Amino acid sequence: MIKKRLIFTLLYSNDFFCQSRNFDLQEVGDINWLKKNYNFKNISFYIDELIVLDISREKKDKKKFIENVRQISELCFVPITVGGGIKSLEDAKYFLTNGSDKILVNTEFLKNYEVINDISSTFGEQSIIIGIDLKKDNKDYYVYSDNGQNKIKKTPKDIFKEISELRFGEIFLNSITKDGTGTGLDYEILSLLPDNFKKPIILSGGTGNFNHIYETLKKTDVDAISTSNLLNFVGDGLIKTRNKLLEKDIPFPKWDMLEIKKLEASFGNRKNNL
Repeated sequence: MIKKRLIFTLLYSNDFFCQSRNFDLQEVGDINWLKKNYNFKNISFYIDELIVLDISREKKDKKKFIENVRQISELCFVPITVGGGIKSLEDAKYFLTNGSDKILVNTEFLKNYEVINDISSTFGEQSIIIGIDLKKDNKDYYVYSDNGQNKIKKTPKDIFKEISELRFGEIFLNSITKDGTGTGLDYEILSLLPDNFKKPIILSGGTGNFNHIYETLKKTDVDAISTSNLLNFVGDGLIKTRNKLLEKDIPFPKWDMLEIKKLEASFGNRKNNL
């Protein structure tokens, strides 16, 4: 049976980690607040991956951003994906050689699909997650770029059909409409994908509690759920959520001591390479 994944996403903007609602940002705290309120070494056993996105709307400072990622990675041994402002192979190389395991590319690939193939030719398909932000307007969905600021003229179905030919590892579907509302994830987005779409799907936007994650994993074929809700899952919220999902027979990976030792050894090597 294919294992499901629980992913935690951190939204970074100009030195602060943020809460987002329909892509409107509220600063919550800096890296010190984050380390105080999230025991990442412990949380690492209850999430499968961590995504850190630089959603700064002013000029992005890659060095400051990656320094924040580095501090998180020192406390966390799960795979880390970073995204935000990746426009070229050189940008991808910078992040993939500075502590990240994968990258998430959003706005730029909508302007130039070839950037995805350029990156995959060098680092492999498995290193790339394509991110797509969608918003529902009346009955229709639209794709947006630049942190939800610009509507793309192409329809979501056309975009999904075109990117099916690209070389990437996974797709990250994020609902702007549901973002930060805590009212549940938007399953309808999945109907926009081609019937023959075979890439793993990460669904995001709207997670507020355990039931939202459970219902989505039971009712859909998504491979992973991502939540970026800093406040709903503060403290041991993620730990309790995963344990309850395991009790409901959601097929998450289960850690054993041998795996833990291997991960901790790899984690130590990653710290030394930063």
